[in-house]
Amino acid sequence: MDKSLNQQTYDRCRKDIMTFALKPGEPVSAAKLAERYNVSRTPAREALVRLQSEGMVDIFPQSKSMISKIDITRARQEWFIRKTLEIAMTDAFFENVTQKDIEEMKKYARVCERIGEQPRNHETSYEYLINDNKFHAVTYYVAGEALAAEIISSTMAHYSRVRLLVDLDNENKDRTVADHEDLIRLIEAGDKEGYRAALGKHLGRVIGDIELMNKQAPHLFDMGQ
Repeated sequence: MDKSLNQQTYDRCRKDIMTFALKPGEPVSAAKLAERYNVSRTPAREALVRLQSEGMVDIFPQSKSMISKIDITRARQEWFIRKTLEIAMTDAFFENVTQKDIEEMKKYARVCERIGEQPRNHETSYEYLINDNKFHAVTYYVAGEALAAEIISSTMAHYSRVRLLVDLDNENKDRTVADHEDLIRLIEAGDKEGYRAALGKHLGRVIGDIELMNKQAPHLFDMGQ
């Protein structure tokens, strides 16, 4: 089987889950995905297996498969992993960061700001999330923590869907942009401890967001009990 087709099918399905085109709790199968993406069942089945490993699909043998609801417990655990890893690399990041790295962060921050000026929908919010992730990924690679970047990229499905919901809510559209500007300012000033504190505050916002989104859209959430 052509690996690129497997990857394309996985990427398309993952995006559809992340943007709620495939809704939490919705039944899913290899046959359904094969028809949706006009592929055979083999790449569709491979996509389901990968997505199950990332916690985005629940597979019940001999029963059914469904798009996972947002597990609040797992979302908090994913957030804890990201917060712990990202704050821990502050020292190494400040030791290695160059002006070129800062300019790259500014580039992603500008993209987020531009997208933030557009009407919110699932596509723009997804692009916003991707560029927000790229902004932060610069710090991982500068700190020499490529494995941390890989772990965060592949294990944040529940946490990331909360972030996308928050962005769709539209009331917080300027919040991340302002935080990014503040982080860049602290990096340019060489204020490592100020950056560490601002980063902790920035990443910590999601705890309140989880509770807010669960109240606003409880049908999308699973309490993880």
